[in-house]
Amino acid sequence: MTISEAEKDSLPKVTFPARVVEKVLRNRGKRAAKAHQKKRTYKGPVVISCKRAQYNHRQGQPYSRFSPTENLSSGGWKNRKSVGDYFTINAHGISSFQNPAWNEVAESASFSDLGIHPELVEQLTKFKINQPTNVQQKAIPEILSGYNVICAAETGSGKTLAFLLPMLHRILELKKTKFFSETPPNTPHGLILTPSRELADQIHGVTRDLCHEGINIHPHLVTGGRGTQNILKWKPQSAMDVLITTPGICTKLLTNGLVNPSLLQTLVLDEADTLLDDSFSTLVLSLIKRLRISSEKPLNPSAESSSVVGTQVALVSATMPRDLQKILADIVPFDSMKLVQTNHLHRIMPHVSQKFMRLKAGDKLVQLVKHLKKKSNLNYIVFTNQSKTAQFISYYLRENGIDNTLFHANMAQKVREGRFSEFQSNEPNSSNVLVCTDVASRGLDTIHAHHVINFDFPNFVSDYIHRVGRVGRVASTQSGFALSFVSAKWEVECLWKIEVHTGGLRPLAVSYSRP
Repeated sequence: MTISEAEKDSLPKVTFPARVVEKVLRNRGKRAAKAHQKKRTYKGPVVISCKRAQYNHRQGQPYSRFSPTENLSSGGWKNRKSVGDYFTINAHGISSFQNPAWNEVAESASFSDLGIHPELVEQLTKFKINQPTNVQQKAIPEILSGYNVICAAETGSGKTLAFLLPMLHRILELKKTKFFSETPPNTPHGLILTPSRELADQIHGVTRDLCHEGINIHPHLVTGGRGTQNILKWKPQSAMDVLITTPGICTKLLTNGLVNPSLLQTLVLDEADTLLDDSFSTLVLSLIKRLRISSEKPLNPSAESSSVVGTQVALVSATMPRDLQKILADIVPFDSMKLVQTNHLHRIMPHVSQKFMRLKAGDKLVQLVKHLKKKSNLNYIVFTNQSKTAQFISYYLRENGIDNTLFHANMAQKVREGRFSEFQSNEPNSSNVLVCTDVASRGLDTIHAHHVINFDFPNFVSDYIHRVGRVGRVASTQSGFALSFVSAKWEVECLWKIEVHTGGLRPLAVSYSRP
């Protein structure tokens, strides 16, 4: 029996609100996508392995675009029932244990090919440094050319030499001219600013090693808490081709006329993301304004010139603020800056295995002691978010027979002095456990560290990248391992970003603002 058109028109019509229709269609799409996901099999290596095997994630396997957290191992970690769950981001990539800092470098590449002065190349050879890394290969020619540069590369990729070698090369070339063969006292050609004393110490040590044995360059270190008042009072005259210091001390030196910036060629902000965040930005930007930052390519002085025209600035870090252009608007035209960045910027390092454990807050200490005693021959860095937590953990570990070194920003300078270098030395009598805050996460070359433990999960993705970057560095003998304890609901949201972007092998959207 068929229904005529007239009869169809006479039948009652049922209508639905547009929102209901949209919801039905959306849910239908979700079900279809989920069914397709189940039917399709992925044969790539397992990037994320989980306690619950159904949440294992293979390379090339996409997440649902409707609800990315639905298929995450940590998707339900805000619920207290998830306590005891865990997953691991496995070492992956072209070579699971190779630092990506070497991925794009030809075997025949050398520092001589980049135009570095032969005397500096000879010094590098003595330290068995013969081949540049990705970031060195990209950054050195740009800095040598005299342009303002933003150098952003993954942690442990060799950024220190990327800015230090061209700075020293330009100083050696400058000293060939008749007006600059001898640098006047307290008149640096290079200025390096760092956020911490320990990082300044480290860079000074590298510079001193490179300028050893007849190279006519004098590095000079000035940091707070080391007789600064006497320096300001007596105003000693010192040879300082390269001045390495922190922003507060540098401001005092300039204000008191102890340092003359008239011949400054190059200014470097190492760990620029920290120097330009809320804790330092006002001081640093004010300091930069006092220097003659060039908006064009600075001119190298000729034999007939007795002055340096403009100062080159290089911003160097493993993470860079998204609002960097706005921050620098009043200092230097952003268009005048050359951007140098590597392919692994803002990514989880693929050669470092990283495990995440969902725990109750009260169980973290037990797990920490268990992990430290399991392989007591390794070197550990334990990170906390607050100094008081670091102090408590340090005392607790000693009570449980685990010797450790405590290191945080609120320690008195006399107590803090030498703490990090003692751990870094890897001497037989030194402690193999460093308990610290994020003061140890930026720039410090912890090549002897094997494991990083995030006792407190970091508040920001950028902090996580820097912390994990303490292992698996260019000169490290092992790829390293990172363990993170997750206990609070707000920590899970940061973890979701890490898991989603790692599974999709995409760069992370990094947050920088501090509370």
